[in-house]
Amino acid sequence: MNPGNGGWAILLTLIAALILAVMHLPEWWPQWLGWLRPNWVALTVFFWVLAVPQRFGLVAAWLLGLFVDVLYGEPLGLNGALLAVFTYITWSLYERLRMFGAVQQAILLFFMVLLAEGARMIGLLLLIEREAQFGFFATALASAVVWPVLRVALNQVQLACRVH
Repeated sequence: MNPGNGGWAILLTLIAALILAVMHLPEWWPQWLGWLRPNWVALTVFFWVLAVPQRFGLVAAWLLGLFVDVLYGEPLGLNGALLAVFTYITWSLYERLRMFGAVQQAILLFFMVLLAEGARMIGLLLLIEREAQFGFFATALASAVVWPVLRVALNQVQLACRVH
């Protein structure tokens, strides 16, 4: 990721996604809202791969996934591998995906995040014997709902910072 031509904007949005991924909800909010946390990192990666595929690749996604592993305290490489696969799928289909509207992209994101979160849960079950939690469906649904708004916001960042 080259810092020139707005690369710093890509980096800042990824850092913001990492912060949103680990940020706690206020205590006075209902606890069930924690299940509706979107996968901010995957959504941000999806946007940048669609917007500038030549600037964001598999190595960047894998390294970002290693940061996610450290932030979540999960086995090193699990999220890196999942984000790399997520990036590869998006990267291989980006020309078609660009033609999709926000709703169509949100539906696709629902299934991609659902598969990624399911694979993450299975990996955690096998590697550290964590109990099964089926909140990944809510995560995928929240990611799909948030996508159209996040897409517009990141598009504004891309235009304002002249990322190309």
